[in-house]
Amino acid sequence: MRLILKCTGGFAGPAGAQTRTVDLKQLPEEQASQLQQLLQASDFFALPPKLVKQAPKSWDFKYELEVEDGGAPHCVVYHLDEASPSLKELTEKLNDEVDPD
Repeated sequence: MRLILKCTGGFAGPAGAQTRTVDLKQLPEEQASQLQQLLQASDFFALPPKLVKQAPKSWDFKYELEVEDGGAPHCVVYHLDEASPSLKELTEKLNDEVDPD
């Protein structure tokens, strides 16, 4: 399973965009298991393609998470304010534990 998290926004806008790519097979088992649990808790593959604010501010961060799991990839674009607690936690873990590409 591969996760690709793109983040844009903030004061840097598109110039500050960052992408983090994680292949769960490359991670220690405990870390990979934790990320998988967060994906399952968020019911990621059932989420709609967009979970965004009605009126975002120019400095709001927008995330795009794509997950490839053997079949067709599923992608969700979201603001953290609209994400479930488990999706927020997954985003924070990917931001904190994975170096940008």
